Amino acid sequence: MNRLIKTIFLFLFVFSAVSLSAQNLKQAPAFKAGETLKCNLYFNWNFIWVKVGDAKLTITDTLYNGQKAKCMKLLSTTNKRADSFFRMRDTLMTVFTDDCKPLYFRKASVEGKKYRLNQVWYRYLDDSKVNVSQYYRYNDEEPKYKEEVVDGPIYDMMSLLAYARTLDFTSLKPGTRLTFPVASGKRIEQQHLVYRGKKRTKSDEGKEYDCFRVSLITEEDGEEEEIVNFHVTDDGNHLPILLDLVLNFGSAKSRLYHMDGVLYPVTSVVK
Repeated sequence: MNRLIKTIFLFLFVFSAVSLSAQNLKQAPAFKAGETLKCNLYFNWNFIWVKVGDAKLTITDTLYNGQKAKCMKLLSTTNKRADSFFRMRDTLMTVFTDDCKPLYFRKASVEGKKYRLNQVWYRYLDDSKVNVSQYYRYNDEEPKYKEEVVDGPIYDMMSLLAYARTLDFTSLKPGTRLTFPVASGKRIEQQHLVYRGKKRTKSDEGKEYDCFRVSLITEEDGEEEEIVNFHVTDDGNHLPILLDLVLNFGSAKSRLYHMDGVLYPVTSVVK
């Protein structure tokens, strides 16, 4: 279940993916303060899709240590029906600059009887070096703290989502791979965004959209695992219409049913 929130995201490639430097990609603003997205959450058990809760993503303006920034927050909650066999209350938050450089990340998750708290603080030493402080706590166990200096850019799972929405996907070929170091609060690991091409996708509001399809892949001990496949609109907003997630016990979906305060007209709707 922890993988479900890891995003709200073992695939072996049969083709050779193209690697690019993230710094060389075209970017454009894709969201503004005031944006609110709401999604339905579904789990798949025995080939049956069951609605188990809701997720809400909001973006607001904020101040962080006196610096103007944006705050992206994701709340995921199971409904009463799902609570009877598995209760989930998860809050993920990232604070980042206008150019998507993360300043702070926090993930607090209650899943069944398990409580986890992950935090990451970023301090930029110069144009290339970043001091990354990580904190992890599991239930009542002794918290773990780790601090290190790394080469940037570096992200957490939420600021990486914000960054990915700003990319110009029209400049990418299917199979293009982008690699990023991502801090989880416990460790820094390599994650990959792979552009899969375009696909028409339905939302839970009954509309169909032209979307770009992107996979998020984690890497550990030399093995790669695809954890989420997300579909974002083919317009300036890059709204996440659908997320297909791979879980330890099966699969899950997050499907958009409401949007408000988006930056641009939503021109990707299929007429």
